[in-house]
Amino acid sequence: MTDRAQDNLAASPASGILDQGDVPGAARRQLIVVALALLLVLLAATLFLEYQNAAPDAPIVAESTLGRLGVWMAEQSALEAPISLLGQFTRAQAVAAGQSSLDVATVNNAMRGGLSIYLLTTVALGIIGLVGLLRAANWTRPVLLAALILLDVLVFVLPPLDGNDVQLRLLVGIVLLLAIMLYAPGKVSRLMGFFVVISSLLVAWEAFKAFGAAVNYQITLPQSGWTYRSYETLDEGLAALQAGDIPALIIDQNDIEDLLAPHPNDDGVDAAALPYPTLRYLLRLENDTRILGLPIIPAFPGRLTVVVNEGDVARWSHTNDLMAQQPGTVKASFAEERFLAQERKLVLLDLRITNDTNMPHLQSMALALLQPARRNGEFLLIRILGQAALFTWAEAGLGFISGALLGFLLGTVFAHSRLLERGLLPYVVASQTIPILAVAPMVVIWLGASPASVAVIAAYLTFFPVTINTLRGLTSPHPNALELMQSYAANWWTVLWKLRFPAALPYVFTALKVSATASVVGAIIGELPSGIADGLGRAILNFNQYYSSDPARLWAAILVAAVVGISSFLIVSLIERIVLGRRVQAQ
Repeated sequence: MTDRAQDNLAASPASGILDQGDVPGAARRQLIVVALALLLVLLAATLFLEYQNAAPDAPIVAESTLGRLGVWMAEQSALEAPISLLGQFTRAQAVAAGQSSLDVATVNNAMRGGLSIYLLTTVALGIIGLVGLLRAANWTRPVLLAALILLDVLVFVLPPLDGNDVQLRLLVGIVLLLAIMLYAPGKVSRLMGFFVVISSLLVAWEAFKAFGAAVNYQITLPQSGWTYRSYETLDEGLAALQAGDIPALIIDQNDIEDLLAPHPNDDGVDAAALPYPTLRYLLRLENDTRILGLPIIPAFPGRLTVVVNEGDVARWSHTNDLMAQQPGTVKASFAEERFLAQERKLVLLDLRITNDTNMPHLQSMALALLQPARRNGEFLLIRILGQAALFTWAEAGLGFISGALLGFLLGTVFAHSRLLERGLLPYVVASQTIPILAVAPMVVIWLGASPASVAVIAAYLTFFPVTINTLRGLTSPHPNALELMQSYAANWWTVLWKLRFPAALPYVFTALKVSATASVVGAIIGELPSGIADGLGRAILNFNQYYSSDPARLWAAILVAAVVGISSFLIVSLIERIVLGRRVQAQ
């Protein structure tokens, strides 16, 4: 064996499972990874068998994203002339079958069959990946990446159902696949790293939601409860308070306002004319109970009050003062059932952010995209948002090009004039300290409510990073290189084109990738004061108004906006790779 072959043999395990320097450890590691891969294949197989054998009206089919889409498609098949392409396709299928319309069961059965094939493909990729692990083949990681992408898509398709562990198995499968890819042989590409991060975020999202629901959206520490006396009637409780049997009475304020005077008595109520002239209900009793800044639940309800004897009003300043005593209340009253009898807990961590309103399931977001934009409408939300995204993208593109040209021009001028750089650069920096929300309305007033004003707002966010990075790039050549160009009697244009500009390209493209996403943000913000109804800004504003009742639609619009920004970034990255070529590939 040659020295080169020996070096390759020694180096190959670093990207695979085996390790020649630690054979027992490598064998153990290989056995664990293969076992994980086998478990992954079995999990995918159980998902395939469950969907293959499920009835069209089973919840795992009917409540899935495709199942709910099938209901809309069945409705569209009954129309004489559907407008949407998917509706036309469904209508054509009904006509070809000789039916006036397709029933939901028929459509869902087709959806179930397609999903079964999809799952079978995932199982096949898992098996191929298992073979690649056993053979330590370099093509293993790309195969596993394909399986990971298929599983990620299923997160947006399979429904989270009570009493069904389909989603749990799916998330466990993704986690297993991520662990396997960590030790699998093959090259780690940027695409692979991107999907590994995306997969981790998807799992973390659903796992965080599941954890929040499991602990009832709060992590708490038990506290000592209230000790109190219950009386059959309010009169019995007030009489016991007057007799000194209890130090205070906790009761609904509405029940005692006509029986005794408040304290302080700012309205001058005549206590002597009331049934209980020697008793007072406290209006300004502190009731915010916390330990080290952490709240205790249940909090003292605002409708309750504390009744005390007239001579004891100065004794009580906080509801905590009553904990060491034994107050009274009325049996089966609101005060007892909703406060005194409740288990007291110290809230260590509030996880209400994970509820379905604040964090909808990922499948709910996908479902929102594949449902009609309006009830019984003929267009899906994804089409409406897609058209809005293209409109916003055009505005952002115009602003991006304008801002990039302005930024490059300013950077070039600053690079050639130290006076202008020192005089104008501080103002360029100061322009970015002004909130875009303050600038946008002024631009709309100056230029009118039009796409041009939106493009100017997008350009406002775009030009700054291009200006700074262009200046940095044009001044980056080594002084020796500049002296060499001067020795050749090169004019400023030749120096710029032959030396400074090539050196500045990496800096410029870095700024352009940042500006590409910033221009999308600027376009969306610019659409709000301009009143343009065709872009993503208006869609986000509309869905924000109904967030409490239908949060998934707002999240769906945010996802579409994110896709637009990522697409802009990828286009600039592709142009960078084409222009810079090997320099980018070497990074």
